Amino acid sequence: MFYFNLGIRHITDLEGYDHMLFLLALTLPLSFVHWKATLKWITAFTIGHSLSLALAAMDVVHPPSSWVELGIAITIAATGLFHLFNGFKVAYGAMWMAGIFGLIHGLGFGSYYQFIAQSDSFWWAWIPFNLGIEAGQILVVLVLLFVYWSVEKIWRNPKGLKWMLLGVILTLSAQMILDRLPV
Repeated sequence: MFYFNLGIRHITDLEGYDHMLFLLALTLPLSFVHWKATLKWITAFTIGHSLSLALAAMDVVHPPSSWVELGIAITIAATGLFHLFNGFKVAYGAMWMAGIFGLIHGLGFGSYYQFIAQSDSFWWAWIPFNLGIEAGQILVVLVLLFVYWSVEKIWRNPKGLKWMLLGVILTLSAQMILDRLPV
């Protein structure tokens, strides 16, 4: 249960808000009506994240952390721009994008995971940790979808909300990219 809870905290930790910002960008075109697409996109992200986390934690790959952190910031901006250019429509390609971008995000946590799991069997910790990540993402996405639904009922301008959120996403991700440029 420890690693499951740690996976949830990894997603919901406000200090590591890049994960939540990515989920915000990913869910821009979604609503409760699109629950199947939502589940596919989130699961694709988790699969990519889990694979690269395992590879990084087992020291199979070890890219420089500065480049990984820059890549994470770029994935956030790219996801927002992808939805902008698709008119905030649910696009099939977003599932693949989520999985590929999950690979980049998982690399950012590999060394930390290697440290926390050193006392237990790798897989004994890896499986519940990743299940916790999936549960945490689903929780965050459900909250986002509820907020989208609520604002749509009150504001009656869902596109306006999407544009406003996209502005926040692009502004924050641009700042992250500038902050993370390797010197």
